[in-house]
Amino acid sequence: MSAMDPSHDDSLTERYRELSDDIAAAVAVVAANRGRSPHAITVDSFLDVSYDPPTMAVSIYSGSRMMETLEDSEHFAISVLASSQRDVSERLGEPGQPLYGALSGIETFPSPHSGQPVLAEAIAWFELRRTEILEVATHSLVVGEVVALGTGLASARTQRPLLRWRKAYGTVGPR
Repeated sequence: MSAMDPSHDDSLTERYRELSDDIAAAVAVVAANRGRSPHAITVDSFLDVSYDPPTMAVSIYSGSRMMETLEDSEHFAISVLASSQRDVSERLGEPGQPLYGALSGIETFPSPHSGQPVLAEAIAWFELRRTEILEVATHSLVVGEVVALGTGLASARTQRPLLRWRKAYGTVGPR
């Protein structure tokens, strides 16, 4: 039995895109200050890497303005979105969004160590000190040590996470 589906004629890249959409992923916003202005984008490719020391990584398109911002910033924040924040995800995930003003109208607060923008309604947030950038194909894995963390205004116990699966949004049911 072959690992590839022989009945499918699409290229490896297209088939990969199709099957990778079957991986449910939490949705978050990565934010960092660029000069005096906050810059933010939606991501669904982030993960916890280690508990000791607490470390996370996020995948960012290497040629993006967000990657330029992260290369220039020692710190950044990841805000994990609640299921009620689909509009925020769509807005910050829109290609070609303006560099400045992306977070206008979205309630934020400064992270404790470096003042990076954290979304107030996030179910969880992490402030990271960038420790490494690894180039992988068309993307960069930005690795950071967690220096502060918390929950947003809405308790993580009462909110459900926003998930992406098969190019659509959803969430999980009660525990």
